[in-house]
Amino acid sequence: MFETTKIILTENTRNLLKKVKETPVLYFIFSGMTIFSIIIFSFATYFIINIETNLQISLEDMFFTIFFVFILKSIADFHNNYIKSVPLSYTLSTQKNQKRTVFEIFVAVLVIQLIIWFSFSLMYIVTLTIFGVNVYYPYEYLLFTLGVIAAVFIGFSICINFFSPHKYRLVPSLILLGFYFLGRHSLYILITLPLAVLQMVWSIQNSMPSYLFSKRKERMKEIAQVKMRGVIRAIFYRETTVLWRDRLLLSFIITSISTGIFSGYLYVYGDEILIPEYLRETMSGFLPSMFLYLSIFIVVMYTAVFPSLNLFLNEEKTMWLVRHVPIRNDLFVFGKTSALSLCFLTAIPVIPYISIFIGIDDIFFLIWFLCFSYLAGVIISVPLGIKYVGKKSDIILLYSVAMLLFLILGSVSFLRFIINRVFEYPIFIYAIILLIEILILYFSLKESSKMLAINYNLNRQNT
Repeated sequence: MFETTKIILTENTRNLLKKVKETPVLYFIFSGMTIFSIIIFSFATYFIINIETNLQISLEDMFFTIFFVFILKSIADFHNNYIKSVPLSYTLSTQKNQKRTVFEIFVAVLVIQLIIWFSFSLMYIVTLTIFGVNVYYPYEYLLFTLGVIAAVFIGFSICINFFSPHKYRLVPSLILLGFYFLGRHSLYILITLPLAVLQMVWSIQNSMPSYLFSKRKERMKEIAQVKMRGVIRAIFYRETTVLWRDRLLLSFIITSISTGIFSGYLYVYGDEILIPEYLRETMSGFLPSMFLYLSIFIVVMYTAVFPSLNLFLNEEKTMWLVRHVPIRNDLFVFGKTSALSLCFLTAIPVIPYISIFIGIDDIFFLIWFLCFSYLAGVIISVPLGIKYVGKKSDIILLYSVAMLLFLILGSVSFLRFIINRVFEYPIFIYAIILLIEILILYFSLKESSKMLAINYNLNRQNT
């Protein structure tokens, strides 16, 4: 009983331990950054509780934030363990009941989400206790735990029905989410938990048509891509097709627009919302600049670092086939990286939407800072994505690159004031910095192509 569940959990544990042994430094840095982030969130909680600000964060806000985060995480895990899983096709071809197999996958993902929830929540509680905050709220903790379980049920239904040939099956899940969004009360989720369970059972009944329909669409798209093209152009077309097929480009544009509006609003009104009155004179100049910096940082992380890492991390299971194709490593790397030019276009909307609030006085610096940040993100991400392909998850690398990029962009933001103060025409200095960065990008891609060959040779020796 629950053989598939045991296999998924065992395989995930074995892969995690293997990756930790292969890249201990990376996992050590990731663990340290995770603990540091929890400490920062705990301190922010302590700050909000003990210092009077106009920022009002209720328990319901925290509940629904965690609820929707676990919905997204559940959808991603179900997609990886069911829709995209290659070994699962063999299991579904046996005489074993297919619906039972899908249910066991659901149980495995539910266990994974609960492990994540208990681990991070307990670390958060311990840190709050160290800060002297009262954390004895058993009813609230049980409520949050049931919210995580409900999120897994709904995430499973959304994932299964999203890939169904009958899109109307998504309607019940969307109605529930709309009800939660309008009601904004945690008890509504508990009251409707039986409905979420019924949706999950109904989705299991329709899981096989969704699986077969997604596989059929993949085969049709692969056939449609068969054309004679140059190497770089063919790889560019393949990567941009994946971005369009996975609806990432639209997601990038929406993120850029929403980040620009939100950051611009905080640039104008952030002092009144976040800073106590007796601190506004001291921090009033710092906070608006920080919002501009964070807006560019968030957009670059989502539109540059994330796709740059996944360009090569997604080739983990097909790298052996890619390496037997008669093309040079540098053409392969340049072809994949060229697809990021389309991602860069999706990051541009953040500039005009910020300018609606702050005017056009700093628009030149914002454009320059976006270009610099984007190139820096690619320079860091592509070599790391190649070096650690098949050795770790993209979440760990994404978080590590985020911290490194955060430090680099923070230093550049500080350097801006020195350049403007020392040089009479800083535009030439900014142009020189960009040219140097483009040169660094070229050498970074060249070294990445060499790294790709080294990794492949090492993998062949190990096998």
